[in-house]
Amino acid sequence: MKRKYIQSLILLLIFFIANSSKAQTLYALKKTVNGSFTIPFDIVSVNPFTGSTSILQSTNGLVAVAAGATAFDQQNRRFISWGFDSNSNQKLYVSDLDSLTTDEFNIPTIQPIEMEYDLQTQKAYGLWWDGSAENFGEVNLTNGNVTSTSILPGVQAVAIGNSTFDSNSGTYIFIGVDFNGNYRLYSVKASTGTIVSSPVIWQNGNRYSAIEYNVNNDKLYGLYQNVDSSNFDNINFLSYFTDLQLAEINPITGTLTVIDTNNSVISGYLPGYAVGGLCFDQQSEKYIIHVQNENGAFLKLVDVSDASIVASTPLNSSEYFYELQVDNYSFARPFYNLTANTEDNINTPEEFLVYPNPATETISIKTNEIFETIKIYGNAGKLIKQIPFQASKEIYIGDLPEGYYFISAENNATLLRQSFIKF
Repeated sequence: MKRKYIQSLILLLIFFIANSSKAQTLYALKKTVNGSFTIPFDIVSVNPFTGSTSILQSTNGLVAVAAGATAFDQQNRRFISWGFDSNSNQKLYVSDLDSLTTDEFNIPTIQPIEMEYDLQTQKAYGLWWDGSAENFGEVNLTNGNVTSTSILPGVQAVAIGNSTFDSNSGTYIFIGVDFNGNYRLYSVKASTGTIVSSPVIWQNGNRYSAIEYNVNNDKLYGLYQNVDSSNFDNINFLSYFTDLQLAEINPITGTLTVIDTNNSVISGYLPGYAVGGLCFDQQSEKYIIHVQNENGAFLKLVDVSDASIVASTPLNSSEYFYELQVDNYSFARPFYNLTANTEDNINTPEEFLVYPNPATETISIKTNEIFETIKIYGNAGKLIKQIPFQASKEIYIGDLPEGYYFISAENNATLLRQSFIKF
C-alpha cells in the first residue's frame, strides 16, 4: 500500500521565480553505462542549471525504452515507462518514487507510445498500432492494463515525440500522418476517443514540432523551423542555417505564430531536439527542452510569455538523460481543486516549505505544525541526519554531497515529507 504522507516538489526553478514555493521537479531516465543493453535505466532528478543528475532509484529491468513512451503519474509520484527487459520482453514499468519500488507489467501485444497524463483526472493515455489501425486508449497505472477507447480513423502514422495533453478540456493532441501522406495536428477527446479536429499542417514550409500545452492560458506551443534559404553550408554540414523558434499553435487551424522572431531556442546548421526530451512546467509556465546543434547539447528553459531563454545549460557527454518529465502536481492540486490521495491528516505543500531549494549551505523550514525531530534521508532511504525541530532555525547541509534528499518531520498525527537538492 502506498505510504500516506505529503509529497513536496523540488523547487528547481527557484532562482528565476519570485515565489520559491512554486517551482517543480525534473525527472529523467539514465544509465550508469550509456548504450548498455544489459544495465537497466535509473530514474534520476535533473538540475536544469547545472545539467547534473542524481539517481533516485533503479527501474530494475528496463534496458530499452521507446522514445516518447513515458509519462509521470502526478498524483502518486510514479514514473511510467514502456520498453523492453534484457530478454526482449515488452513491459510497462511503474516506478514509485516514494517507496522506491518498481512494478513490472507484461504487455506483449500492445505498444503504448506517446503516453500523456491528464492533470485533472489523473489518468494516462497513449496510442498504439494494432496491425491495421491506430488505437487511442487509457493506460491503467495500477495493473498495467491498456484499454482501447477508439480506433482513430485515417491515422496511418504518428510523429514520435510530438504529443501533449490539454487537461482543461480533456483533449489529447498529437502530430500524425493520414493515409494520403498529409501531416495533421490531431485533437482527440479523451473520454470518447473522438477526433474533434485534424487540420493539415506543415504547408508552405511552416514546419513545427515538439508540442506542449499550457493550461494556464489554453495555448499550444511548439518549435518552428525557420530555415534561412540564403545561408547554405556546402562544405561541413551540407544544410541550411536554421533557427528553432518558440511559436503559438492554433490547434483548430494548425497555423502558428512565432512569439518573438528575434529569439531562438537553438540555431545552427544542425539544430534539433532530443525526442522525449521536453516537458512543460505549468507552475512557472516554462517550456523545457533538451536541444542540440553542431556546437553541442543544451538544456533550455524558455519563458513562453516572450520566448526569452531563462536558462541555457551546456550538457557534456556525462550529463546525458532521456525522457524528461516534470512534476506538476503542486500546480494541479489547487488549479483543479484536487484532493490528496490519502486518509491521513496532512498539510498542503504551501504549509510545509523547505527553502531555498536547491541549496548549497543551509535550508530552513516554514510550517505551522510542531514536531519533535527533523530527519534527512538520502535518495536510497538511508538516514543521514536527525536533529531537534526548530521551525525558524537554519539546518546546515554544507557537509552533504551533491544530490537529492528527503526531509521528514513527524508528530502523533502527521507525517510530512519534502525533498530538496544539495548542489
